[in-house]
Amino acid sequence: MLKSYSPIQSTIIRTLILWLLSNLGGTLLLGIGFALTHRLNDSTIAVVAGLLAATITLPLVPLAMPFFAVLGKICAAWPRRSMALLGVMLFFLLANEALHLLLPFATFFGLLEMSFPYLVAGVLTVLWLYSPTGQTSTTTLLTKKRDRQVRLSE
Repeated sequence: MLKSYSPIQSTIIRTLILWLLSNLGGTLLLGIGFALTHRLNDSTIAVVAGLLAATITLPLVPLAMPFFAVLGKICAAWPRRSMALLGVMLFFLLANEALHLLLPFATFFGLLEMSFPYLVAGVLTVLWLYSPTGQTSTTTLLTKKRDRQVRLSE
C-alpha cells in the first residue's frame, strides 16, 4: 500500500523542499544584492521581502499536485526536470502577478527586479533536486519516514 503512494509523497516532499529552498535562497541572494549595492542596513528589506514571498507562495504549493498530474498526461515523454523547471517558471509568474495585484502601487518590472533572486534560487533548487544527488537525498528521506512508520506498527 505504501508503494502506491510513494510518487505522491515524493512530489509533495520535493515541492515543499523547493518552496523552502527557493524562499531561503532568494532571500539570501536578495540580501547579498542589497548589501553590495546599497547600504548594509538596507539588507533587512530582503528579510521582509522573504517573509512576504513565503506568505504569498505558500498557498500556491498545493497547486503543484494537479499541475504535475495534468502536465504528466499532456507531456508524458518530458523528463521530470523539464516539467519542474516549467512549473517553477509558471508559478513564479503567478506569484509575481498575485503580488502585483496585492501591491497596486508597485510596477510589474519593479517587482520582477525584487523577485528575480527567487527565480534563480528556484531554478537552482530544481536542478539540484532532479540531479542524482538530490534524488538520492529525497529518496533517503522517504525511506527513513517509511521505516519509522513500519517500526511503530510492529
